[in-house]
Amino acid sequence: MLTNIKKSVARVVMIVAAALTVVMVAGAFWQVFTRYVLGDPSTYTTELLKFMLMWVAMLGAAYAFSKNEHLAIVFLKNKLKNNKAVTLQWLIDGLVIAFTLAVLIIGGWDLATSTMGQRTPILNIPMGWVYMILPLSGTLIIFFQLINISERKKEMAEQQDSSKSDGEVIRE
Repeated sequence: MLTNIKKSVARVVMIVAAALTVVMVAGAFWQVFTRYVLGDPSTYTTELLKFMLMWVAMLGAAYAFSKNEHLAIVFLKNKLKNNKAVTLQWLIDGLVIAFTLAVLIIGGWDLATSTMGQRTPILNIPMGWVYMILPLSGTLIIFFQLINISERKKEMAEQQDSSKSDGEVIRE
């Protein structure tokens, strides 16, 4: 059930990020067209593209966590065996959640709410809405990470059950 919810949320995140990317490409073409063909560059596209890039990057990071394909340094983990590798993975999971909670959710929320009064120079939107991607993506990352942990625990339990049943001798 959690896996299905994770897949659905990840799909929405991917669709939103893809839509923003399409708009970014169109905006970049528009910027080039107005600058070099019309000789009068569009005033709003540069600012809009910068803000959209932030949103796409942070949504992409959350999506990577949904697929468990986030940037990770696996060198040490690959050198460790069995229990040590599992312990390291639990430590990494805890650090990811703690960092995401402290920096993206709490810090991002503070940044977003404290800058709601500042307006962007060209688009005239509150900067807080631009920065709101930080707590949003942080929430998504923790959501996906907790489900990844749950799935990993389930896999480990299934492996233990299968190894126990492989070692049992059936007596009649």
